[in-house]
Amino acid sequence: MNKLKTLGLLVCIIIAVIMARPTALSLIIGSIIVFFGEAIRIWATGHLVRNQEVTTSGPYAYLRDPLYLGRLFLVIGFCIMAWGYSLLLLPLGLVVFVLTYMPRKKRKEMIRLEHKFGEEYKTYASYCRSLLPRLKPYHRSSQRPWMFKLFWKENREQYFILMVVSIFIAIIFRY
Repeated sequence: MNKLKTLGLLVCIIIAVIMARPTALSLIIGSIIVFFGEAIRIWATGHLVRNQEVTTSGPYAYLRDPLYLGRLFLVIGFCIMAWGYSLLLLPLGLVVFVLTYMPRKKRKEMIRLEHKFGEEYKTYASYCRSLLPRLKPYHRSSQRPWMFKLFWKENREQYFILMVVSIFIAIIFRY
């Protein structure tokens, strides 16, 4: 099933790039949003310690799902960059993200994290919203600094960055 989802995503990306009709303004605005989305992901992956703790440092002090927020910004940014008919994919992408992707992830992840970390995770989840950051950090947040080792080895964000850069370049070549 995961391979089918990955194939579907890849087909959508290829179609979006083929349909792209970027303008100078769409490239500028979309690039800023893409940069912001990937910056959030880089910040998050330098803090995320999977399956060992309830991560509460960095962006996790303000929201539960910074990687998903970053991905949402990437979808929006790439659709704006591509402009033309690709912009028609934005409502579809948002519907898929909000109505299928997030509920499925939330259901699977929250249950797993509540089971693994119990009350600690429930307390954290009751304070930190999923995609809308709070202005004040979680009161029990960790002060651990961003760590390259987590970014590179544990979370392997470099592969995701490679994909983002590839899509970015493909859309620019459509200009």
